[in-house]
Order: sequence, then structure tokens, then C-alpha cells
Amino acid sequence: MKGFVLTAATALLVVGALYLLKVSEQQGVPPSEAAGPTIRGDEPAGGAGASARQAPGEGPPGAGEGSPLRDRLLHLTAKEAGVEPVRGVWGVVMERGYTKGIATVIALADGTSSLHLSNGGAVLGGKEYPPARVAARKLCEQAADSLGATLATQEFPRPAQGRVRFYVLTTDGVRAAEGDLMAHLRDGGPGALAGLEKAGDGVVDALKDATTKGVLR
Repeated sequence: MKGFVLTAATALLVVGALYLLKVSEQQGVPPSEAAGPTIRGDEPAGGAGASARQAPGEGPPGAGEGSPLRDRLLHLTAKEAGVEPVRGVWGVVMERGYTKGIATVIALADGTSSLHLSNGGAVLGGKEYPPARVAARKLCEQAADSLGATLATQEFPRPAQGRVRFYVLTTDGVRAAEGDLMAHLRDGGPGALAGLEKAGDGVVDALKDATTKGVLR
């Protein structure tokens, strides 16, 4: 990732943009009404209709763009990536579909973490900041606890608007789960993916803290 780390000021703008996306989504149309085109494909982790394979051209603006790192990781093994797994999990890719595009959080079991927006903005280098390093590992540990809510997959579409999708990188291949964005907050219940989404937020918060303090330059 050398050569890609942004200045602290630019990184702050990227993290701020993500928070604006989240706030606007919470105050706008409920995800169940805003999901856009019907998505089809593999049966989801939480039952029929909860997970997805998007047809070409579906999803929010920027859905066809994103992080080259994300695409590489989804086709690597832990050995190829040089990452020691945590209880069989060596990484997690969390993607949220907003009206304006896709936000991708990447966390690896060695503490590597980053945030990518489909408009091209990114915050990289989280491994250099101890709280972000811990948060990345916690997300992988949470994923290990949540493997029962995932299904094996060999296809990696991005989520539609109002949806959150997790790709769990394991020693046995990639597993996926998808649900409504922040459903546990909207419905007042924990939800099957609540722990994963909360741990993913922990990574974002740590990256935000790092950029605020100027650690990521």
C-alpha cells in the first residue's frame, strides 16, 4: 500500500464523507423501500431473500467501481496474503450500499485496515495505528463467531442501496452474508449481522480517530 496513503486532511474528508452518507441514509427512505432493483442469486445467510447477486447495472452509483485491493483479496488465500488466520478467518470485507455509492471497509487478522469509497476516495494504513489494528482484529474475531450466518460463495457483487454485505475470508474460501443496512438500529433488535456491523463501525471509528490525530499521512 506504499504510495497510496493519503494526507491526513484528505483522509478526514473521506471518513467525513462516509459519515454523511450514513446520516443521510438514516434520515431518508427506509432501506426496505430504497433497495432499488430486485437482486437475485445465492440463498442468503439469513434465509431466502436476504442475500444477493446483483444483475449487471444494478445498485447505487459507483457500484461498478471500488478498491482494487478489495478485488485482489477476494481471490487470495491467507498464505498468499501473508496473514495468519484467527480461528480460520483471515479477513473481512464489509460493504454498505448508499444512495451516492458504496463504502468498503477492509480488515485483516494482522491488523491491516482501510476504508474505500466508490468515488475513488480512500483511507489506508490503519495497521500503523494501534486502535485501528485492534479494531481490525476484533472484526475478524467477530466474523469467526458469526460463520454460522454466512454461506460459501464464489461471486462477489456489491450490495444494493440500503443493504450491507460481508465477505468473510476464511481458510476454506470466501463466505458471504447480507442484510438491510443498520436493521438492528431501525428495528430495535440485535439482528443476525448486528455484531459484524458494529465491529465494522469500530474499524471506521478507529480510522477516523487516526486521521483526526494526523497519524495517517
